[in-house]
Amino acid sequence: MEASRLFLNSAIKEKICQYLSFENAIQFRDALGLSSLKCPITILDPKNQQEIILPGVNQTTIKAYKLIRQNGLNSAFRTAAETGQNSVVQTLLTVKDIDVNASNQYGNTALMLAVFNGHDSVVQTLLTVKAINVNETSRFGQTALMLASENGYNLIVQILIAAGANVNAASQSGQTALMDASYKGRDSVVKTLIAAGVNVGAVNQYGMTALMLASRKGHDSVVQILKAAGAV
Repeated sequence: MEASRLFLNSAIKEKICQYLSFENAIQFRDALGLSSLKCPITILDPKNQQEIILPGVNQTTIKAYKLIRQNGLNSAFRTAAETGQNSVVQTLLTVKDIDVNASNQYGNTALMLAVFNGHDSVVQTLLTVKAINVNETSRFGQTALMLASENGYNLIVQILIAAGANVNAASQSGQTALMDASYKGRDSVVKTLIAAGVNVGAVNQYGMTALMLASRKGHDSVVQILKAAGAV
């Protein structure tokens, strides 16, 4: 008990923590019977050997540490976003020099991965970061908005549009978010995109419009929504 009280002194905590590895800090926390150890711990990014400072030891930072050890900071950030670990994402955003727009081999960023998997809370967290590029594109020219539209995540579509997503952006094949939503029969998303001023008459490189794609797939309700918006 005395040791626990002693460790609550911030000056003593910081002095002790600077000499601890993260693994030793976990052991020290457990030995003291604490739920968390609130002091900065320095670790190394295995990809570039740069120093990373984690804000103490708790369940969230332990998860972050394990992810970082696997493939480095930026990969850990993407994985946390992809798997919906919002608390880990928030913790990693405190790390100096993190590249929030870093992409994987397919050109997918943390935002794209969070969107694709429908993690709206993570999406909202990421969009609070000024450096996040909401219109970043993958290797195939897809944006986060296209991914949300294709999968029918209407709430995320609304969040992205409010954050400045370009509703008329087109992929390498000329496919737009409206085309993706129409092809998949995402009625609510189609309505949201139309309300945001999307070009209902855009044509992809195969000469197809959103109306044609919806009609081909038999999505009658989408066809009617598009026609009501002026699509011909």
